[in-house]
Amino acid sequence: MGSVNENKVSNKIREARKKAGLTMTALAKKVGVSYLTIYRIETGKVSPSVALLSEIAHCLNKPITSFFDEKRGELTIIKSSEQPVAQSEKLTVRLLAPKGLINNQISISLCKAEKGEFVGRHKTNGFEFSYIIRGSCLFRYGNTDYKLEQGDLVYFDGGIWHSVTALELLEFLAIYFRNKD
Repeated sequence: MGSVNENKVSNKIREARKKAGLTMTALAKKVGVSYLTIYRIETGKVSPSVALLSEIAHCLNKPITSFFDEKRGELTIIKSSEQPVAQSEKLTVRLLAPKGLINNQISISLCKAEKGEFVGRHKTNGFEFSYIIRGSCLFRYGNTDYKLEQGDLVYFDGGIWHSVTALELLEFLAIYFRNKD
């Protein structure tokens, strides 16, 4: 059985789901998990990861903090061990502020990339901001290449084709501003 705080979170998820007019099956489908996962979360049998809780909050159109306190506090601490990390061959992304923490349109990540192309040509539905902490990269935006180095920042419309190639070990802070659906 979960702790008192986990039970508060599970109760708030259930209340938000019901208020949204969704069944557990419908929420599970929107989130991309099984009915059993939602059932276990709502009954306090398991505690969702920060990444899963962020996705649930997004699907319910609620800030992630709404599951913790009656009112939004002045302080939120997310311990390093609670920050989800995704890794591919050339890119490591630490999710510092998942969507829903600030609001459902903003997420903040700390990223490290090995030398070479680590983000292929793509588009996103929103605006992006990146600040180069260490290293340098070649940022292709549309058909134009820009060299970015330590201390540089870029803010751009993600709806334009773009890609990034690290010229050396690269560390950067990325903020993604999603367009409202």
